[in-house]
Amino acid sequence: MKIRLLENQTQNTIYDKTYGYNFDINGDLEEREQEIKTENYQINLNEKWFNGIHISTAEIITHHTEDFYYESSQNHIGFLFCLNGSVDYFNDTKTKHLLSLNQNQQNISAGQLNRVVFNVTGKASYTYIQLTESYFNKIANQDFTEETNLICNAITPEIALLLQALNNQKYMGRVKRIFLESKIFELIISYLQKREVGSLSIKEEDIRKILFAKQLIESNLQHPCSLMELSRKAGINDYKLKKGFKALVGHTVFGYLYKIRMEKAHYFLLREKKSVNEVAFLIGYKNAQHFISAFKKHYDVLPGSLNKNH
Repeated sequence: MKIRLLENQTQNTIYDKTYGYNFDINGDLEEREQEIKTENYQINLNEKWFNGIHISTAEIITHHTEDFYYESSQNHIGFLFCLNGSVDYFNDTKTKHLLSLNQNQQNISAGQLNRVVFNVTGKASYTYIQLTESYFNKIANQDFTEETNLICNAITPEIALLLQALNNQKYMGRVKRIFLESKIFELIISYLQKREVGSLSIKEEDIRKILFAKQLIESNLQHPCSLMELSRKAGINDYKLKKGFKALVGHTVFGYLYKIRMEKAHYFLLREKKSVNEVAFLIGYKNAQHFISAFKKHYDVLPGSLNKNH
C-alpha cells in the first residue's frame, strides 16, 4: 500500500512511501523521521508502523495559508487528533468542506479521509493513528461502526495522556512495539467503551461510584477486595458494578486488576530495576512463579529479561 502527500496547487510531491500490505513488516517495528523545508512551509514528520498499525505525528509550520493533498491507497480506520493549531479538511477536489479540527479535538472515521485536501495556516500539529480494518476486527472481535458524517469531539484527559505516552516513550525494539500496541489497545477500548456507554443508561451517581471502585482497585494491588467488598465500599450493588464497570472501563473488575498489576510490574522492572520476587510481592502475587507466568502471557517476555536487556 502507498501513502502520498503533495502540494495541492503545484502537485509537487512532499512525501511518497510504499508500505507492505496492511503495514506488514518482518521485524518488530519500522520508524522514520523526516524534515521537509521549503520557502513556504516546514514539516516535521515522525512515523512508526508494524503489522496492522501506522502512527504518524506531524508538525506543520506555514508562512501563509497552504493546501496539502493527502492520499492513501488502502481504506483504514483513522483516529485523528489535533494537538495544536487547527486543520480544515476538504474532499479531493476541494469542492466540499468535510471537517475542521481545532486544538485538543479528535475525529474517528473509516476511510473518509483517505483522499483529502487539508488546509493549514500558521502552525499546527497532529497525531494520526491508522488501523487496518482486519486488525481492528481481530482485536475488537467486531466490525468498526461509525457515523458516515465526520464529527469532531474534545480529546479527553485520558486520551491526552495516551497520546503523550505514544509520542514520548523511550523504549527500544520488541519492548517498544509491545508498549505501542498496548496503547493502541487502550485507544480501541476507549472507543468501544464510549460507544457502549452511549447505548446504555447509567445514572451519573452510579458512574461516580463505579469510578470510585476503579480507584480502590488501583490503590490496593497487594490486598484487592472481593467483588462484594468492592461493591460495598463503593456503595453500589454487585450486579450494577459488574455491568457498569465493563461498560465504562472496558474490562471486567478482575480483568482490570490484572491489567494494572501487569503495567505496574512492567514499570517496577524496567524503570526502578526491582527484582522479580520484589515486584511479585508489590503487586500482590504470593507466588513469584505465578507472577512470572502471568507476565509472560501478557507481554510475551519473561520479567527477568527486562533488566538484562535494558
